[in-house]
Amino acid sequence: MKKIISRIAFGCAALCLVGTAAQAQINGMKVNQRVFNDYPASTANVTTNNTIPGGTATIDDRNMTNATGTGANRHDVLLSTDHGATAATFGIGQGFTIQADVTLTDGSNTPRKETGLRINSPVTGDALFIINSDAGEIVAFGGGAPFYNFRSPPFSEAAYVPGQTITLGETYRPGNGTTPGTMEYFIKRGANPVESSGPLAWSNLEGGPVNYQVAMYGQGGSNNNANDFLHVNFTNISASLVPEPASIGALAIGGLSLLARRRRD
Repeated sequence: MKKIISRIAFGCAALCLVGTAAQAQINGMKVNQRVFNDYPASTANVTTNNTIPGGTATIDDRNMTNATGTGANRHDVLLSTDHGATAATFGIGQGFTIQADVTLTDGSNTPRKETGLRINSPVTGDALFIINSDAGEIVAFGGGAPFYNFRSPPFSEAAYVPGQTITLGETYRPGNGTTPGTMEYFIKRGANPVESSGPLAWSNLEGGPVNYQVAMYGQGGSNNNANDFLHVNFTNISASLVPEPASIGALAIGGLSLLARRRRD
């Protein structure tokens, strides 16, 4: 009997290991400079230590004095599951959580400089959780993700002021095909406690993001002001994936099959 129990325990452990190995993990960052490039001759430098957890990333863009379009450059730092070789793309059934300490500085608060977390999807649109320099917003919106403003009740946070460090984080939990997925946003400023939106439902028809990538970013322009600049520091970056429901189901079925076979033996 002990031998059978031991084999069952070993089999269950093996299944867990298989599930862990099959589940990709966030382990790096891929830089994508000049997603917007209205100042093509600016001096832009985006660097990371390519390490998660405990990651750092810096976006610096200055000498933006040659606008050719609407007047904004954007630079992304995307999550990777292959140590930064490529940006990872996920399906709607893949959940995640990400957070970082974010500091935005600039030469002038106008025109707008913004930074934060983003979900990039060519199908459902981009979902942003941002701070910005001119309006001082701490707000999430877009791409079917739930809207949330930390400067409205119940929190009514003070405006974000460039130079301050704020923790931004979000967690996406997939739906089950009947109910939509949820997004939870959270922030922390100084000695204040963590403030959370709680889980909020996605409002798009799909119930979540489709074929999406997760990124940190910085964006802004200068109105051709040579003294203006955009500088963003991300520190203490952490990110992880939530197992897909299908993977959990496969593990459960495998475990039940193993137990049934052991009982017959």
